[in-house]
Amino acid sequence: MKITFWGSRGSSPVTMNNQGFLKRLDAMYVQAKELGFTTLDAFMKAAHDGSFGYPLVYGGQTPCTEVSAEGRRFFVDMGTGLREAGTRYLKTDDEFNFFMTHMHWDHLMGLPFFLPVFMPGKKIKIHHVHKNAPEFIKIIFNGVNFPVKWADLQAQIEFVEMKLYESVSFGSMSVSPFVLDHPGGAFGYRFEHGGKAAVVGFDGEYLRTTPQELGKDLRFYQNLDLLVFDAQYELSELLHKHDWGHSSAMIGVDLALREGIKKLVLIHHDPWAMEDALAKSLKNAEKYMRRAIKDHRNVWPDPSEGLKIFSAFDGLDLEV
Repeated sequence: MKITFWGSRGSSPVTMNNQGFLKRLDAMYVQAKELGFTTLDAFMKAAHDGSFGYPLVYGGQTPCTEVSAEGRRFFVDMGTGLREAGTRYLKTDDEFNFFMTHMHWDHLMGLPFFLPVFMPGKKIKIHHVHKNAPEFIKIIFNGVNFPVKWADLQAQIEFVEMKLYESVSFGSMSVSPFVLDHPGGAFGYRFEHGGKAAVVGFDGEYLRTTPQELGKDLRFYQNLDLLVFDAQYELSELLHKHDWGHSSAMIGVDLALREGIKKLVLIHHDPWAMEDALAKSLKNAEKYMRRAIKDHRNVWPDPSEGLKIFSAFDGLDLEV
């Protein structure tokens, strides 16, 4: 399986304005002086090889995550990142499968700009657990929220209601929904293919973390190769953002270490968190992991081969 992140920002799309770009450029300039670069060629080489950090920018599209295997693509949510995905696959794909975590706007606002919906011959299946998903999605196309009405869309669009905890198969790929902790209700999805398993688990506050608290949802985190985890807030922020529906990297690290999850991807970045803050958050999570892994030697007998942590950015590809 391959995981592609078309949108990794939470709550609201963001752009890097001129001031933000100059701030990033200033930081790179300082780094270049410290590294002893004296030519533009050396500066550009460093920008491409990661000497200034990776990524240089995280992007600002709202959530859209692609899971692919054997030429088939499955998308979790339809945030603004979906626009670019639609452009990329417009000429190559005729069928698209979506799995909706919940109905908040930042996870829906890419659909009106997903070009395949306007083309006859394209088939789109929207899988959901929320019973009111068709109503909430169709209202976007009421002629007021967006000028094109639902009845005027040219693609063949079908809503498929999924049953909680029940697996659905697509050839050799299986997809199963489970419960996340989020206002209004949200659902994560576990994808299994070729002996590998990946979970897309945003938006989730992870108010339940112990095996007893997770109950029926515990098994979705077990025998897992990769977890896409909602880490919008710093741990200190959770004290005054209780019940806002999002979690922190440290909670994801604890869960991954306990359950032996091999890769943890931090996502749903706060729209106010810029590149330096996101890079710092990743470093703090890695530092915390190196300390905490010592308490999980029964799961990680060799700490040097421990959990790998990534911070999602628009355009990131990961193999499972």
